[in-house]
Amino acid sequence: MYKGKLRIMIVMLLALYTVLILYFLFIGFNRTFSFQDSNMRYNLIPSGIPLHLPIRIFELGNFVAFIPFGMFIPLLFRSNFIRFITLFILSITIVEILQMLSRLGSFDINDIIINTLGAAVGFGAQRLVRRDRDKIKGIFRILLIAIVISIGTVFVVGGINNYLDEGGGEVVTLNELTLTDEFKYNLNGKYIRMVGIAAVLDDEINSASNERSDIIFFVDGAEIYSLGLSAKSEETFQFPLNGANELTIKLNNDDPDLTKKAVMLDMTLTEVNIGQKLINGDKEKIRSLVGMN
Repeated sequence: MYKGKLRIMIVMLLALYTVLILYFLFIGFNRTFSFQDSNMRYNLIPSGIPLHLPIRIFELGNFVAFIPFGMFIPLLFRSNFIRFITLFILSITIVEILQMLSRLGSFDINDIIINTLGAAVGFGAQRLVRRDRDKIKGIFRILLIAIVISIGTVFVVGGINNYLDEGGGEVVTLNELTLTDEFKYNLNGKYIRMVGIAAVLDDEINSASNERSDIIFFVDGAEIYSLGLSAKSEETFQFPLNGANELTIKLNNDDPDLTKKAVMLDMTLTEVNIGQKLINGDKEKIRSLVGMN
């Protein structure tokens, strides 16, 4: 526990730092203009720990900015990990709610997760220093350990996220598809991405046509990808499926009187891996609990 002048100095610095964090959370980054007159925004479905490789500055900031709270609050006010992390989660949840209600930000469960991870790293760093924690050299030791743990956390969590985002299971090859209007395929939440080649061919009557055709891909009813092709041209495509249930492919011609066909070649679906299956299952359970479709 910090005492005397050191305690006063740490309290003052932590108070100033808290004010700075609140400034960025409610005023900084042009929030008063960016969110003006907007509706309340929120995200209740976690998508994991938002730390990715290569490092994304905003995610890293959300993680690092809350490490000092875990480093110094337990040394100012005696508390074990459960008590500290519970109060921290409660506090950051209130801040997220105020951001949403004030329309100066959004309530995002992912922010709470990454902020809490940062605070937990700070708590662990100060617990690993047993001696001289009430002296300047002890504070520098805590800072050094916090840096080491933070780097390790970023690479471990980032690696796991890359596995969940990019890694796939077995690759399934589909038969060649000839599309004249609309095609639907039941995915059953089994796939993470689709790859293939699309070509648009005129029939014999309209072989001289130069009208363009659009191939549009819908996942669970939402358009996620489109290709604009002229006659007798082809283009590769790739887009994420992320455990979707239904794929729809539509062909739209500039001239509805022309008869054109789209030929889908070398189409493959990559199955979700074990980690993605577990995450998708958890998301469905959370959606059911919060009453979201």
